[in-house]
Amino acid sequence: MDNVLSYNRKSNGEDWFPLTGQYNEDDIKAIKDPNGGQAENPKTAIPSPFAQLDLVKNAFEHIAKDPRLLGTRMDMRLVSQALDIAQMFHNFDEMKSMYGLQLVEWNMQHLQMLLNDPAHRLLGETLQMFIEQDATAYNFSRNMSIYFIVYGNQVLGSTSPASLFMASPNANCMEQIQVEQGKVLFGEWRNLWERNPKFVKYVYAMFTAFPELKRMCSEVNNYLIENFKMLERMGLDYAKTRNEIITEIGNPEASDQESALKAREYLNRNYIAIENGVNVLGFPLYRCRQEDVNAAIAESDFVIVPSQPDALAETRRPLVLQNDLNTLASDPFIYVTYPWENSTVITPEMFREQDINKRILPSTTHQYPWLTDDDFFRPTMIKLDFPVDNECFFDGNIKAHSRDVDNNSFLLPLKPVFFKYFTMKDLMTGTIAGLPIFEMQHLRIAGQEAVKAILRIRVRKTEKSPYSFITLQRTYVEAVNGDLTYDSTNNYGKFVSVSFSLAIFPFVKRADFNRYHVQLIDRALGNLAASDLSLEFYRNGLQQRIDEPVTRQRSLKRIKNMGSTFYSIDTDFDLMNIVVSDDRGMRIAEGLVTPQWIEGEGGTSAFTFAVDFGTTNTHVESMRDEQLPQPLKIENESRERLIATLYNGSDQTKYLFEIVMRQEFIPKVMGEDYGFPQRTVLSECERLDTMTIDRIEALGDANIPFIYEKESIGIGNRIKANLKWSTDPANKKRISCYLTELALLIRAKVLLDGGDMRKTRLVWFYPLSMQQGNIENIKRTWGQIMKSVFGIEATDDNLIQMPESIAPYYFYKTHPDRFKAAASTVASIDIGGGTSDVAVFQENSARPTLLTSFRFAANSIFGDAYSDVPQGDTNPMLKKYVTYFKNLFDNDEDKYGELNGILDDITAKRKSEDINAFLFSVENNKATKNNPVFSYNELLNTDSARKLLFIYFYVTLIYYVANMMKKRGLQKPRNVMFSGTGSKVLDIVGSQEELDLLTQTIIEEIYEEKYDNGAFAVVKEKTRPKQITCQGGLYQVRDKSGMMQVKEINSELADYDNTIRTNFSLINRERITYSDMADVNRRQTIVAEVVEEVRRYNEFFLGFCDRIHVTDRFLVDMKSINTFRELVNRDLEHHLIQGWEAAQKNNEEKNDNDEISDTLFFYPIVGSIRYNLIENLN
Repeated sequence: MDNVLSYNRKSNGEDWFPLTGQYNEDDIKAIKDPNGGQAENPKTAIPSPFAQLDLVKNAFEHIAKDPRLLGTRMDMRLVSQALDIAQMFHNFDEMKSMYGLQLVEWNMQHLQMLLNDPAHRLLGETLQMFIEQDATAYNFSRNMSIYFIVYGNQVLGSTSPASLFMASPNANCMEQIQVEQGKVLFGEWRNLWERNPKFVKYVYAMFTAFPELKRMCSEVNNYLIENFKMLERMGLDYAKTRNEIITEIGNPEASDQESALKAREYLNRNYIAIENGVNVLGFPLYRCRQEDVNAAIAESDFVIVPSQPDALAETRRPLVLQNDLNTLASDPFIYVTYPWENSTVITPEMFREQDINKRILPSTTHQYPWLTDDDFFRPTMIKLDFPVDNECFFDGNIKAHSRDVDNNSFLLPLKPVFFKYFTMKDLMTGTIAGLPIFEMQHLRIAGQEAVKAILRIRVRKTEKSPYSFITLQRTYVEAVNGDLTYDSTNNYGKFVSVSFSLAIFPFVKRADFNRYHVQLIDRALGNLAASDLSLEFYRNGLQQRIDEPVTRQRSLKRIKNMGSTFYSIDTDFDLMNIVVSDDRGMRIAEGLVTPQWIEGEGGTSAFTFAVDFGTTNTHVESMRDEQLPQPLKIENESRERLIATLYNGSDQTKYLFEIVMRQEFIPKVMGEDYGFPQRTVLSECERLDTMTIDRIEALGDANIPFIYEKESIGIGNRIKANLKWSTDPANKKRISCYLTELALLIRAKVLLDGGDMRKTRLVWFYPLSMQQGNIENIKRTWGQIMKSVFGIEATDDNLIQMPESIAPYYFYKTHPDRFKAAASTVASIDIGGGTSDVAVFQENSARPTLLTSFRFAANSIFGDAYSDVPQGDTNPMLKKYVTYFKNLFDNDEDKYGELNGILDDITAKRKSEDINAFLFSVENNKATKNNPVFSYNELLNTDSARKLLFIYFYVTLIYYVANMMKKRGLQKPRNVMFSGTGSKVLDIVGSQEELDLLTQTIIEEIYEEKYDNGAFAVVKEKTRPKQITCQGGLYQVRDKSGMMQVKEINSELADYDNTIRTNFSLINRERITYSDMADVNRRQTIVAEVVEEVRRYNEFFLGFCDRIHVTDRFLVDMKSINTFRELVNRDLEHHLIQGWEAAQKNNEEKNDNDEISDTLFFYPIVGSIRYNLIENLN
């Protein structure tokens, strides 16, 4: 027999045979499938527009009959795709938001519209026929609606009255659409039990809540029952879902009302009905609630575990995701619902959205905040040309992982988001599983220098398993030709080498009052020559930016190939962000500098400081508790230090940064090489317009140059001297700047040496010649500085003013080894640069009997007298000795080259007092120490032609003081005590014995009575004359009685009718007022009388020189005596008037009836010294 042609295996006849009825189920099963069940798509057209409904319905039926829920490929595909569509409805809000899906409704009422339209009537009639014909088979009803999911112009699927859901017939895998974590639409075929448990429970709840569905969609219900059995067999997690269904929803096989009610309550409690009444067969469809989705994600193992309190309190903490996680199957990271798939790749497109709350979790449709490496790491990194000082700054835990890399450091490439979740402590000392939270590895990759930044993040999984954490990293390679483009494909950033440094003053942090000054030095050249560097300051990591610190640009890179910027911050800070900007102001690179502060509560010691703000030199002494006073010194021996530089201080290759720091900022140590006493000069930016600026910012616009007269002050810096007496309108600003820096150094001393800032006291001194209004101005300035720098209000107990003239007496009084006149009258003379102050004490009294001050001091010899034009270049004495020192310096340029440059700088300004001050300082320079040929003092002492100048100066001083004391009826002084910078002239005059002889002889001649043998002595401090004033002031205020005495003296001096202050004119006038000098006749009389008194004194001096044999005893050249006799009285009237007019410049506060506080007697003598004697004694 040949082949039997039949549609099924049941027929075996050899001829036609009749049909006795419709095809039944057995007939259909007997139909032979030529593809053996491997076809995915139906090959036969079903004569109905509703063929897909039938195919999907039958597919559920077929699979339900297999205990393993397996079937033909077509059935597996149809069921899986229908369930995908069901999940899309269930997650429709997320789907709509992410993919722009739309729901389109078709209702049975629309059929009438087709029937009424002639163009579509045939279609309408055809649909009507099939709807009526298949109403029972497919549950069609008159009010039925079908809802289609539309993606662009493509229908993905719809609801189905036969199977609840179905995909479109031409559905194919759509990788761009996720239906749940890691599962794409129409991709992998999955049964119900393999899907999200929340969705599985929802499907069972629908069929339990609405029992009619079990009858109307029996094929699907049978499928559900078989899936329920499968849940029990597939493991603990699935069994857990099955138990939850029974407990929370009910038995899927039950159809009673009680179970239905329970299931409906479950639906309403855990889901929400889809908007606009979306339903199937009249039963509402539900979607998942977003809060439930978020709650589930919030339990993910990837949820960050922050240490910042604010972040810890957040209800929606982000997930942290990394590529190449490679979790173990035995200990997986739970992502959203399922374990993380190691194959998941996070691409830049996924995190392009900067608002992390708008991001979609990779491999899901869930919008939920998440972070990855790009959120934590910057695209560029900055490399330094030195290793950072890791005692003071965090080095990022950098380690060399290749032998052929240098040991230079990199700035931290972290973005602000790190500090939103973690603390500074986490960054610098935090660990996870024994590994640092942050580290950097310096290495080479394929021969190219690179650095790898590694960040370990603690997440929820870490709390369960300490060795499970997220590791984020980014590799940076060296930028070539300035190309800083980030390589997103390989996650490669670029690093650029930037030559810069910074310094922080002071490097100490306290819980209360903080103030810092930071210097930024920019030497970025080459490709970065046109770039600018700037600093941003932050607290609490990068969360709180410190707004608008006071910023000053001192040096310009385009002029000096080195730029410097200074910042003043009135609060503590945790981080500095270095910003490199191009010539358009665009940021091209950033990096973090992290100081390693030691936070302390401060000490308890009480410090008292004394500040002697002098014309030539300034000195500061400190006294801790009851200890002895000592010059202000600040060492650099611990992590808390005066100044911290980003580079290691021992790195000699950074000498240029050191030089600029000393020139424009402060030295790293206040001590022997750089310290007090210090020249009273200010170094300011030469571009600074001091007239228009509201204030001169200390350590910004200007600084105290502790290198002055020791090293070069640097290009672009302008030195300003004579701060104390200058009539420049901007001088008040300069004084405030100078005193502010002194206060900042004092504050640093207190903080670093365990002091309590609230207990700090400050003693300052004023000359008696200073007007009371100016004294009050300086007092106010000090008070404002104490408030802004120390953070305390100034009172009479912590801000103490003291006349300069009385403090030296208090010093000598506490040193009985040098002071033998406790029961006698003593005269204390403090010789400054611009003024000399005299105090007379009787019988060990703490209260002076007489005080006076006058402008006859060191600058009377070493200055330019009354000239507005500097004359140092024409001063014969200076011309001689500048040439002498110049020759010495030229002889060894390697050793003395820097001193030679300083000499050139100072002589170029031609100010005699500055040139002389430098020449005196040379012997103390570290390059010349212990070499007497550099002693200007010794040179002048042995200059026989000019030594008479200094004897004349000294005798004039003693002559005046002795006459003043005699006029007031005081006894001869047992001692004359000297102090002050200007007292260096005493060593030029002669030895101790010679000074005793000179002084005693003058006083004896004035008083016309002799001393007993050994009853008189000059007392002087040879090595530290400037310190005496400060130390004396500190000794006096150690106890309450001393404080009270000072207050009483100040109070009395403030009274214009006081009897202590005197101004002895040496003529027959006790008082000379401004009105006297304003009246032509009275002025002529006064000038004549003063000049006559000077002539009388000059005659006294010449006779005195003969009586003491000055040529023999003091080795004065006889030619000088003769020249002196010839010239000393020349033009005395002119010199007096010139001196008077110079003293009155900018003296706008004078009152006609006020007494002139200065002594006119000295005016012609000062002029004669400069123009008659210095010009001709050679």
